Amino acid sequence: MPTHHTTPVINTPEHHLGAMSLVILTRAPDDATLRAAAHLVDSAAIAAWALRPGDLSTLGRHQYRQLLDYAAAPQVLDLALYLGGDTKQIRTLMDHIAREIAELLIHYAPPKAQD
Repeated sequence: MPTHHTTPVINTPEHHLGAMSLVILTRAPDDATLRAAAHLVDSAAIAAWALRPGDLSTLGRHQYRQLLDYAAAPQVLDLALYLGGDTKQIRTLMDHIAREIAELLIHYAPPKAQD
């Protein structure tokens, strides 16, 4: 019995909906590539969180992902699609994520530990 694969849910902040739509329409991935890219984004975000700089040590994994999505969801998905969702390219996406977060921290102070 064949398994039914569904298109992944890609949580996107409202301010990125247009850009995310443009990325998906421009790249026009098939379902398998979109699933692979979404998986690569998830894996790279977790790995980038594990290696996050000390300034972000107060952020949990979900908070880090929310920050990443808020700051750079379209750029990260675009690169993951460009890489074809290839997990061998995880380091490339991790480095991109780290640069996006570093760029954000240039403009905004890192979060403080809550008492």
